[in-house]
Amino acid sequence: MPITQDATYPVFPDALLAALTDEAFLRERAAALGADVQELTVSTDGDRRRTEVRLAAPTTGIPPVFARFVGDRVTVVERTAWTPDGAGGHRSDLDVQAEVFGRTVQVTGERRLVPDAAGSRSSVTGEATVDAPLIGRQAEAAVRELIGVVFRREDEVLNRRFGERN
Repeated sequence: MPITQDATYPVFPDALLAALTDEAFLRERAAALGADVQELTVSTDGDRRRTEVRLAAPTTGIPPVFARFVGDRVTVVERTAWTPDGAGGHRSDLDVQAEVFGRTVQVTGERRLVPDAAGSRSSVTGEATVDAPLIGRQAEAAVRELIGVVFRREDEVLNRRFGERN
């Protein structure tokens, strides 16, 4: 089952991208998740923006069957490389990875920021994969749920920043 997440914001795509690639925002989002920022890099090259965030993220809320294997925190690395999409918006491949007991947990896909009547629409599509025989499919479902939580927390932080909910 794919990951899909859509949200609208009362600002145009350039302003939304500026927020998503702002160091203060990335730290605020981490705090909203209860995660500790271990490393954070934001860079700009012309009209391209990149971020890399390494977090020690809590595993609170994962299904009990996995909790005993994961512990209370896991290191997660999220990379974005934003480029203009030619239609007044921006796009980035999703690249989120974690290593749990030598097994790779990965979320890949795409995020688009497009103009919308309300300002901008953010659309995420992706897949979760867990390199774990026997329990991989169950673990992937748990990862999809956690990704939903991440985007809901991000949405809350963005709406506080923009001052309203659309």
